[in-house]
Amino acid sequence: MDLKKVEETKKIVTDFYHAYGIEKDAEKCRQFFGDKYIQHNPHVQDGVDHFLRFVRFRKEHFPEGHNNVMMTIASEDKVMLHVHSFLTPGEPGRNLVDTFRVENGKVVEHWDVIQDVEVLKFPPLTDNGLFNQQGDGILKDLDKTEENCALVTAFYEAYGLEKDADKCAGFLGETYTQHNPHVQDGPEHFLRFVRFRKEHFPEGKNRIKLTVAQGNLVGFHVHSVLTPGEPGRNLVDIFRVENGKIVEHWDTIQNIEVLKFPPMNDNGLY
Repeated sequence: MDLKKVEETKKIVTDFYHAYGIEKDAEKCRQFFGDKYIQHNPHVQDGVDHFLRFVRFRKEHFPEGHNNVMMTIASEDKVMLHVHSFLTPGEPGRNLVDTFRVENGKVVEHWDVIQDVEVLKFPPLTDNGLFNQQGDGILKDLDKTEENCALVTAFYEAYGLEKDADKCAGFLGETYTQHNPHVQDGPEHFLRFVRFRKEHFPEGKNRIKLTVAQGNLVGFHVHSVLTPGEPGRNLVDIFRVENGKIVEHWDTIQNIEVLKFPPMNDNGLY
């Protein structure tokens, strides 16, 4: 991995995202685009002009809205941002992941997963919150990116395809911190979940469609189905590795919509 290239790509995307998500400055955003901009959200048209129109709309109708980046994972050509987004102050907002592809120094492609932050009716099963609270300080071990990516990919295949709890156990550390409020901390609770999936949804699959890895962080954009033929879920799973073991997990989960009208683009979600 070319670490200089990674940092250049990261800066392009994070500067662009600040212009969009914080400043809502359409003209400043324009400088980050080339001739094309490919969208994978079925409600959004391809093209730079359509995105800039969206930025202006956000600024006019939601001037106090912000997209706060809570975690960044960068590769040589892609950047995955875990974001807390809100349109008006005080609302729970959205737990979302925006992933961008950079080509020749310009932002050219975008994928997203958007989940409304739930107003819980019962206490959460952990007190860890949905988001990373350590800022960029969470990122380390840049020289182990490929090793950690291979480790987490093998783990995810054991979980999402094989549903093999015993195999999964070998990848987990003594602690396993969860950021989904409906899931308890600890490797034993995750392994119980894997066994539940195998028993009740034996044909379910989590298929990785896109990977962004940097140092000790690995993010997967995934198509998840519990039963064959269902639309499934469009989700992102992010894992943190420490000393060769998986020790922390964040997720963003969006049910795939059955569209009532034709999509605004033909690129698909992935």
